[in-house]
Amino acid sequence: MEIKLIALDLDGTLLTSDLKITKNTIDVLNEAMNKGKEVVICTGRTIAELPLEFEHMPYIKYYITSNGAIIWDRHHIRMIYENPIPVDDVRKLMDILKPFDLRIELFALGRVFIDQYCYDHLDEYGGGNHVEFLRGSRTPVPEIKSFIQEFDEPVDKFNLFFKTPEQRKEVWDKCVALGFNVTSSFEQNMEVNSKTANKGTALKSLVNRLNIDVSSVMVVGDQLNDMTMLRYAGHPIAMGNAVDDIKSLATYITKTNDEDGVAYAVKKLVLEGEDNENLFF
Repeated sequence: MEIKLIALDLDGTLLTSDLKITKNTIDVLNEAMNKGKEVVICTGRTIAELPLEFEHMPYIKYYITSNGAIIWDRHHIRMIYENPIPVDDVRKLMDILKPFDLRIELFALGRVFIDQYCYDHLDEYGGGNHVEFLRGSRTPVPEIKSFIQEFDEPVDKFNLFFKTPEQRKEVWDKCVALGFNVTSSFEQNMEVNSKTANKGTALKSLVNRLNIDVSSVMVVGDQLNDMTMLRYAGHPIAMGNAVDDIKSLATYITKTNDEDGVAYAVKKLVLEGEDNENLFF
């Protein structure tokens, strides 16, 4: 069936390793949208972290952010879907985190709040190669745990960075036991959403709103937080750099994010209309 909607993850998928979108990819996606295809961004990021290159893709109408907690109508600058973590569950999560020295990022109000000390010492708290990006996209507060207590409202998502795999596993298991949606988009992180929020559920809501059949939906992703939307879509595509669990769900595996894998898949499957597994790796 004809592909009518293309849902794209950002990090490791649409973005290269240096967090850019290539001109080739922009041109291919704009061509698809000019031919009436809907392109939807489905990311673990919040709206404040979206890349500047979207200015060159004005026909993108919808952003699914915070792993499915929010759907934004881009052109009307409003939320059309929300699935946040309730206040009581926020408190339960904070009780679990009390004993640990970690980087806590709170996703709320379209922003990412972070402890000032962690902000000043990102190298120590999992900043890796993206310290500059993090400093430009985070909002530091004097003390994150006090800030969360005083905020006392539902929040979109928590992004947590642990210093050891053992600490992450301990918290992961406790969160799963409480029913939280827990996933990961990087080896050292852990992302916590409400018990019902994920990319697949949010994408399904948007697809139904647009009255598009799921068999006409193409999804491209690379990490565990993309799993629910790959399971949902009629055309699940894995990046060449995707983790094995994602590749196992995919109909096709395209090139890597540093080889314009999204552009390659869209060009072959959507613009040229070819359905040939030999085109993929």
